[in-house]
Amino acid sequence: MTPGLETSPPETPAKKPAPAVPILAHLACGWPLVLVLVGGMIGGGLGGAAYGVNMGIYRSTLPWPIKAVLILLTGFAAIGVWMAIALALQSARQ
Repeated sequence: MTPGLETSPPETPAKKPAPAVPILAHLACGWPLVLVLVGGMIGGGLGGAAYGVNMGIYRSTLPWPIKAVLILLTGFAAIGVWMAIALALQSARQ
């Protein structure tokens, strides 16, 4: 090999780990998971999706009052979708 032409992989900057999320934040973001108790698998799926969205909202740079409102609205939206699915299934059975 010719000296000076050795190739090495480019160095990538080290990624900082995400800060740990407090337990109270998990509880606040995970309240839609209550749908598992009344909604079974569909409620669990919707509650899990809402939890994921809420964690994204929590980690965002939005101001805290807006985060709180959005986290509540996300949970209520999951409940609304669950109710719509439940009503559609109920009417389809009749």
